[in-house]
Amino acid sequence: MLLPESMTKIFIAGSKEQLERTIGLLYDLESIHLVDFSSEEEGMSLGTPLRQASSASQKLLKLRAVQKDLEIEDEVVEEKVTAERIRKEFDEALAALQMETAGVADSKNKIQQGLSELDSKKKDLEPFMGLPLDLDLYGGYESITVFVGSVRADPEGVLRESLENFELFKSADVKHVALFVENKEAAEAQRLLIQNGYSEISVPEGEGNPADIIKGIEKEEAELGVKFEEVSGTLEKLREKHLSFVLAAEEELSIEVEKAETPLRFGATDHAFVIDAWVPTKKIKIIEKSLKDGIGDDIHLEVLMEQDRKGAEEAEHKGEEDPDDVPVDFNNGKSVGRFQFLIELISMPKYNEADPTWLVSIFFPLFFGFMVGDVGYGISFLILGWLGLKRCTSPEWRTIATMLFYGGIWATLIGLFFFGEALGMHFAPTGHEGDITWTALFHQMGIEFEFPHHIDLGLTTIPLGIYSKLHDVKILLYISLWIGVAHLFVGFVMGAANVAMRHGAKEALFEKGSWLLILVGGVMFGLEMINILIFGQDFVLGPIFIGGIALIIVGTILAVKAEGGTAILELPELMSNIFSYTRLTAIGMSKAGMALAFNTIAIVLIAPGGGIMIVFALLIFIIGHLMIFILAILSAGLHGIRLQYVEFFTKFFEGGGSKFNPLKIVRKYTTEV
Repeated sequence: MLLPESMTKIFIAGSKEQLERTIGLLYDLESIHLVDFSSEEEGMSLGTPLRQASSASQKLLKLRAVQKDLEIEDEVVEEKVTAERIRKEFDEALAALQMETAGVADSKNKIQQGLSELDSKKKDLEPFMGLPLDLDLYGGYESITVFVGSVRADPEGVLRESLENFELFKSADVKHVALFVENKEAAEAQRLLIQNGYSEISVPEGEGNPADIIKGIEKEEAELGVKFEEVSGTLEKLREKHLSFVLAAEEELSIEVEKAETPLRFGATDHAFVIDAWVPTKKIKIIEKSLKDGIGDDIHLEVLMEQDRKGAEEAEHKGEEDPDDVPVDFNNGKSVGRFQFLIELISMPKYNEADPTWLVSIFFPLFFGFMVGDVGYGISFLILGWLGLKRCTSPEWRTIATMLFYGGIWATLIGLFFFGEALGMHFAPTGHEGDITWTALFHQMGIEFEFPHHIDLGLTTIPLGIYSKLHDVKILLYISLWIGVAHLFVGFVMGAANVAMRHGAKEALFEKGSWLLILVGGVMFGLEMINILIFGQDFVLGPIFIGGIALIIVGTILAVKAEGGTAILELPELMSNIFSYTRLTAIGMSKAGMALAFNTIAIVLIAPGGGIMIVFALLIFIIGHLMIFILAILSAGLHGIRLQYVEFFTKFFEGGGSKFNPLKIVRKYTTEV
């Protein structure tokens, strides 16, 4: 949970007669992360694909051509196809598919090409629609030069001042002109046109009136459009008929090609093959047994080493693998594993550093819940997140659903016990003038019900609402700062653990322990300054004040020794990191302020009018809270994860690891049997 899965490097050697069988077993195990063979090794060469690779690749290319014609992409299908059926029926089915689709697809492509050409001709003719000339009148003169094009301003005035003989035709909007001028004045005419923003347009080939030609083109387009619809309908029927089989066949052939080309990652001699791979340490015995039972004495497996988590320099000194090259396999359960995509968005952790997923799974939804802190929104988020986890398949949407589900749980709990509110209204009277409460709202509707201030459990009582987001801002800011201190403290502790694991306790003390001392000392110093500046206590040179200064000094000395003078420049950054956590309160306040505004408008100002005004009040209430609902997702989600990435991760997380990618087959459209 705290560290990625322990990895062991293995070496496998076997005879080429067992190569195909070995590959099948390796894929079935789903635990073998191959290390690509280096061709520099003496006496070895790169492996060659299995004999069926070429045939399978050719079939796949033909199938994908049909798939493109039918416009089939990854889709959800109702029924999966067995791999056995595909292997038996593929050749015959592919031939039938090609016969059915080839002519139709060619017709569709020709029609599309024809429509494209007609559209291009029509666009070329459009500038000439406003000019009262047939196309054949724009050329064929010996003593006259013709200028046809677009202009930004009407050139007729300047042309009359400078030219003796010319004929000018203009469109109604004076955007296009055709100028006929004697050859001797052509240069001057062109100069004057350019001054008015002239841009030449090529005259299309043809004869007759452009408007009549365009009508003919539009008639052809309509006829081709009818044919296009007919052909598209035929292709759509073929698509629906063959969708499941095509997707399943493409998947099965892709699997076959992938397996057949796997030897390209092996080393080989004339009679044997060799494999280097990483496997989870806990699965070594299972892998040994599977290979022994499946192949027997024709294969040899040797455990090279179980990789420790020392740093790169220490590993090199001991002659071991660089831990940065060891693949990382997350070691999390189902619930924590839902947050893994958030880590992968930044980077995979290295093999020799703690996996931050479990920390994010705690802090991220907690921060989200604190910023929302409302039972009404929390329950809505929880339900929406639950539905998303049930139905969403993409990692992006499942991550959003995870945020809503777990964040909704915390938002409901914090909204109930910490703030005691739902939809921006407290359950019970708060003692603050102008607050709208559910108790008062029920009384207005004639329902005599008093929301309790606490739940009595006999031995103890649990309050329902301790603070108000709008009236207890100071204490909430104070709490958010303490949350920041605790969050950063955990980050530095994790950083110290990472450094100690790689380089030893001494390095950890200097690199991360120094900042822990500075953080603790800063908190002690800050508490004393708050007492003096805010609460008005007299300055006393007490043990907390002195201890805080001492810890800051000692921590700074250790940090400077580890990092150099830049450590001093980073001291203000630590303070800014802590103050960044005040956004936890700020987001909650903004949401509460908006909710108060909409509730006041709907309940206090409009609803008392009765009749149709109640309908308007309800409409404003729903739209307002729906807007807040959406903004809460965006603001709480973005700022919640920002505090993890920017403030928290920088204290311990390096990343840059490579993901454990074992040989495995993922079937979406096919089944084995």
